[in-house]
Amino acid sequence: MGKNIKMTKEIDTLGVLEEKITQLVEAYASLKTEKTALAEKLGQKETELKGLREKVVFLSEERETAKKKVENLLNRIDRIISPSKQA
Repeated sequence: MGKNIKMTKEIDTLGVLEEKITQLVEAYASLKTEKTALAEKLGQKETELKGLREKVVFLSEERETAKKKVENLLNRIDRIISPSKQA
Protein backbone atom coordinates (compact mmCIF):
# COMPACT_ATOMS: atom_id res chain seq x y z
CA MET A 1 0.00 0.00 0.00
CA GLY A 2 2.86 2.40 0.65
CA LYS A 3 4.06 1.98 -2.91
CA ASN A 4 0.62 2.88 -4.27
CA ILE A 5 0.49 6.08 -2.20
CA LYS A 6 3.99 7.02 -3.32
CA MET A 7 3.10 6.39 -6.99
CA THR A 8 -0.10 8.39 -6.63
CA LYS A 9 1.85 11.33 -5.19
CA GLU A 10 4.38 11.11 -8.00
CA ILE A 11 1.59 11.02 -10.59
CA ASP A 12 -0.05 14.02 -8.90
CA THR A 13 3.28 15.84 -8.91
CA LEU A 14 3.75 15.08 -12.60
CA GLY A 15 0.23 16.31 -13.30
CA VAL A 16 0.94 19.57 -11.49
CA LEU A 17 4.24 19.92 -13.36
CA GLU A 18 2.51 19.25 -16.68
CA GLU A 19 -0.16 21.86 -15.88
CA LYS A 20 2.45 24.45 -14.95
CA ILE A 21 4.45 23.77 -18.11
CA THR A 22 1.27 24.11 -20.17
CA GLN A 23 0.53 27.46 -18.50
CA LEU A 24 4.11 28.56 -19.13
CA VAL A 25 3.90 27.63 -22.82
CA GLU A 26 0.59 29.48 -23.18
CA ALA A 27 1.99 32.55 -21.42
CA TYR A 28 5.05 32.44 -23.69
CA ALA A 29 2.89 32.23 -26.82
CA SER A 30 0.75 35.12 -25.60
CA LEU A 31 3.80 37.27 -24.85
CA LYS A 32 5.33 36.42 -28.22
CA THR A 33 2.13 37.53 -29.98
CA GLU A 34 2.02 40.71 -27.92
CA LYS A 35 5.69 41.42 -28.69
CA THR A 36 5.03 41.03 -32.41
CA ALA A 37 2.06 43.39 -32.23
CA LEU A 38 4.05 45.95 -30.25
CA ALA A 39 6.97 45.73 -32.69
CA GLU A 40 4.58 46.41 -35.56
CA LYS A 41 3.01 49.33 -33.71
CA LEU A 42 6.48 50.71 -32.95
CA GLY A 43 7.37 50.49 -36.64
CA GLN A 44 4.23 52.42 -37.53
CA LYS A 45 5.00 55.08 -34.93
CA GLU A 46 8.58 55.41 -36.19
CA THR A 47 7.27 55.88 -39.73
CA GLU A 48 4.78 58.45 -38.46
CA LEU A 49 7.53 60.24 -36.53
CA LYS A 50 9.74 60.34 -39.62
CA GLY A 51 6.89 61.87 -41.60
CA LEU A 52 6.26 64.47 -38.92
CA ARG A 53 9.95 65.38 -38.80
CA GLU A 54 9.96 65.84 -42.57
CA LYS A 55 6.86 68.01 -42.27
CA VAL A 56 8.51 70.17 -39.60
CA VAL A 57 11.54 70.67 -41.84
CA PHE A 58 9.29 71.55 -44.79
CA LEU A 59 7.21 73.99 -42.74
CA SER A 60 10.35 75.58 -41.29
CA GLU A 61 11.68 76.12 -44.81
CA GLU A 62 8.34 77.59 -45.92
CA ARG A 63 8.31 79.86 -42.88
CA GLU A 64 11.82 81.06 -43.67
CA THR A 65 10.84 81.72 -47.30
CA ALA A 66 7.74 83.67 -46.20
CA LYS A 67 9.82 85.64 -43.70
CA LYS A 68 12.30 86.61 -46.42
CA LYS A 69 9.46 87.68 -48.75
CA VAL A 70 7.89 89.83 -46.02
CA GLU A 71 11.28 91.42 -45.23
CA ASN A 72 11.78 92.07 -48.93
CA LEU A 73 8.37 93.72 -49.22
CA LEU A 74 9.02 95.84 -46.12
CA ASN A 75 12.36 96.96 -47.56
CA ARG A 76 10.67 97.90 -50.83
CA ILE A 77 8.02 99.86 -48.93
CA ASP A 78 10.74 101.61 -46.90
CA ARG A 79 12.55 102.60 -50.11
CA ILE A 80 9.32 104.02 -51.54
CA ILE A 81 8.41 105.89 -48.35
CA SER A 82 11.88 107.09 -47.40
CA PRO A 83 12.44 109.46 -50.37
CA SER A 84 9.05 111.12 -49.80
CA LYS A 85 9.88 111.70 -46.10
CA GLN A 86 13.08 113.51 -47.08
CA ALA A 87 11.33 115.77 -49.65
